[in-house]
Amino acid sequence: MVYNTLTTKWEEGVFTGNGLLGTMLYMKDDNTLRLEIGRTDVIDGRDRSRMPIGHFELKPEGKILKNTARLDLWNAEANGTIVTDKGTIQWRTYTLSQTNVIVFETKMSVGERKFQWLFCPEVSINSRFKFRPIPKGYVANPPAILAKDGAVEYCKQPMLAGGDYTTAWTEKNNSNSKTYYISVAINRKQSSVDEATQIVNNVTKKDIKQLLNIHRQWWHHYYSQSFISLPDSKLESFYWIQLYKLASATREGKPALDLMGPWFRYTPWPAYWFNLNIQLTYSPLYAANQLDVANGLVQMIDAGKENLSKNVPEAYRHNALALGRVATMDLYSPVTVKPLSEVTGPEGEPELGDLTWCLYNYWLQYRYTMDESIKAKLFPLLKGSINYYLDVMAKEADGKWHLPYTYSPEYPAGTTRDCNYDLSLLRWGCETLLKINPNDSLAPRWKDVLINLTDYPTDENGLMIGRDVPFSKSHRHYSHMLMIHPLCIMNWEQPENRPLIEKSLQHWLSLKSEFAGFSFTGSASIHAVMGQGDIALDYLNQLFGYTKPNTMYLEEGPVIETPLAAATSIQELLLQSWGDKIRVFPAVPSSWKDLSFENLRTEGAFLISAVRKGGETKWVKIKSLVGEPCIIHPNIDGKLQAKGHVQLKDLGNGNYSFQLKKGEEVILYKNKNDLSLKVNAVKQEGRTNYWGSISGK
Repeated sequence: MVYNTLTTKWEEGVFTGNGLLGTMLYMKDDNTLRLEIGRTDVIDGRDRSRMPIGHFELKPEGKILKNTARLDLWNAEANGTIVTDKGTIQWRTYTLSQTNVIVFETKMSVGERKFQWLFCPEVSINSRFKFRPIPKGYVANPPAILAKDGAVEYCKQPMLAGGDYTTAWTEKNNSNSKTYYISVAINRKQSSVDEATQIVNNVTKKDIKQLLNIHRQWWHHYYSQSFISLPDSKLESFYWIQLYKLASATREGKPALDLMGPWFRYTPWPAYWFNLNIQLTYSPLYAANQLDVANGLVQMIDAGKENLSKNVPEAYRHNALALGRVATMDLYSPVTVKPLSEVTGPEGEPELGDLTWCLYNYWLQYRYTMDESIKAKLFPLLKGSINYYLDVMAKEADGKWHLPYTYSPEYPAGTTRDCNYDLSLLRWGCETLLKINPNDSLAPRWKDVLINLTDYPTDENGLMIGRDVPFSKSHRHYSHMLMIHPLCIMNWEQPENRPLIEKSLQHWLSLKSEFAGFSFTGSASIHAVMGQGDIALDYLNQLFGYTKPNTMYLEEGPVIETPLAAATSIQELLLQSWGDKIRVFPAVPSSWKDLSFENLRTEGAFLISAVRKGGETKWVKIKSLVGEPCIIHPNIDGKLQAKGHVQLKDLGNGNYSFQLKKGEEVILYKNKNDLSLKVNAVKQEGRTNYWGSISGK
């Protein structure tokens, strides 16, 4: 990302991070650079919400005349130049990948050797209270304490719930350069000052070139796990920025990604949202072959299992699990759904499907790895989630299983019986439980549900919200169509379902007044699984009217999932693997003649590489990581040939099956000469360095 100038807007800033600690760099005013500091686990122990830390300010001696910046994705570092009427300041900043330290380097001309550098702590208060009334009796945490320990300065911010969080920094300088080392620590029982100052002291004793080399090696390895190249420079750049964003915001063993990551901004959403947001946030990591990063969501769910039980009414805690719409990383968020004969909780509280949808992502973690230990841990979680449905549903006079009143996420007056959001997830859950353990004692019940579950409620406009509520108002969520995407249990490859899919989608799209950014990613993805690449691309381009110059997305505050979901939509134009079949180039826009990708991952744990040239797929390489059977639609016209020890079985309609052993690979092609084509960057149309720069937009 290239910036002709930096502005005072967070959403036009330059960001770095290491999955826990991060910075957003933008302007405080016309003559002050602002380095916002964030750490994703700085949360208040009272209400478990994210809290601000503070920011550093760089004030030149002179008046700023020019201020440029660039984000180097490959090396995960930002750099820039400040030109004033007294001289220049060149800066570079990065958040070390393997050490919780932010490095900010400067080189100055003579006239700017005495620029000012200071830390400005924020008031330690729940960010939501900037947007909502402060509850009666709420008291802000005590004020920050600024102090010094030898060469290290620090700011301690005490918490009433116990402990504190500390920002520590020190400066190393000579006549024409200064380097700042910054860290943040938190301790919920005692002071974090010693930890923060020790981290800073330790890093200053190490060779910064060696630390930077380790930092870069991590990022180079991360990016090389997969590769795509598109003829559309804006979309390709956007895609790679999202991969950078994901690894900057979360890693395995670090907190799962909430709505803003380590880039703090005051927001009414300082927690986790589970009725769409976190599911979309993690969605691009699977095909991108970044399963280690994606594992953070699995780890959070595993750690919160005790609270998942506490989230259901006491009568169902013996066998059921649930998760409400909003929670912190401990996953405590009660859900109240009762049988039809009893009173269900207030609107929003009976949002029953959120845990099951999160477990769909958990299932993807298994399907893309085929790691049996993941499947073993998933089974009791999914069983508990589906048990809640079984506990409250009933057969009615029509002999069908029906759901009591539940809530369709965020739809106005969306409490309804037989909610399509829940019917989709219940059906998917029962099918998946039977795949995992067809001999479980509850298997007959799951089969009975699948045979006798009521049909999805529909009317003349297609899928309804539920039995009692038509889809009649504009709604940004596509949760009533969850069976179409991402679950794909109702899909375009089922001819009998095409009219209902088309009618439902067009009706939703005809009411756009309340659409948000993720409405457009949802539209793109649904059209992609329908094989309609041109329409999918159009919706992605419409999304960019909502996306900010640094590719962040705001609804009052940051909501990180929307741009990340767009990365998934881009992947789905190139590769899909739902329903036990791999589809290569299933929804390529007609204007994209040349494409290539390498080591995109699919369900069944396959790595797929492919080259498309002149509008034709030239070859597809399949590598099996665990030895699963493979069914593939390679999208190669004509008689197919195979390079490798494999017997192809033609299943008709362009589909083939074969068996590879673990570690084996095969290349499918039509013309032998095409095998000389490599996975390389394709020729692009459009402006380069589209993102970041403010002028010319």
